[in-house]
Amino acid sequence: MGMVIHDDFWAACQAMPEKQRAPFLYALAEYRFEKKEPKGSPPWLPTFIAFKQRIDLSDEASAKGRKMAEARWGKKRAGALDGRDAAATHGHDARADAQAYARAYAAASESFDAEKEKEIGVDIPPYSPPAISIEDAPFWMRCLAAFNDARGTAYTTMPEKCRRTLERAEGSYTVEQVGAMVAYKCDQLAKTRWKGCRTPSFLFSPDHFEECMHQSIEAREEADRYADYA
Repeated sequence: MGMVIHDDFWAACQAMPEKQRAPFLYALAEYRFEKKEPKGSPPWLPTFIAFKQRIDLSDEASAKGRKMAEARWGKKRAGALDGRDAAATHGHDARADAQAYARAYAAASESFDAEKEKEIGVDIPPYSPPAISIEDAPFWMRCLAAFNDARGTAYTTMPEKCRRTLERAEGSYTVEQVGAMVAYKCDQLAKTRWKGCRTPSFLFSPDHFEECMHQSIEAREEADRYADYA
């Protein structure tokens, strides 16, 4: 441990004659490190006695500080060791728990017969359109009902463009005429490569509806004329 030369130590030394300064400082250092007091009665002895008490108090404070520091760091080291021990114990416990869980899961899995597992199904009823009076239904829906009657199908909807085509046709054609067109075109296409086109999306599309209606009406008028002639 070193030695602290306080300001008043140095001030007292500077106040002495130059020949006394070095022996005075050496006497302080010797007492500090070896606890030896000067022999005889040098002229600076009274000053040395006063400063000696300062050195003793400083040493006592330093010793107390060292003890406190050692105690504090000793507790921290002990705590760190305990923490490492606790962490190791916790890690061991965690691994033991994980192993126990794995063994229990494996045992449960082995006892489960997967081949006999039965899926739990929920019966979902087929979709049915909301109940509505056909007389109050929109024109396109009544035309679709006529299509189903003519074809024996159960269509519930059609593309938006087809609905708009039928909405524009309302007032120009009746539902009965639309149904007659469906029956006519389905019979006409039944034995051709176009038989797959007997659908609402084809017959009611904006590209085919008007044409199909005209063909159906003309065929009906021709049949009427033939009937009248016969």
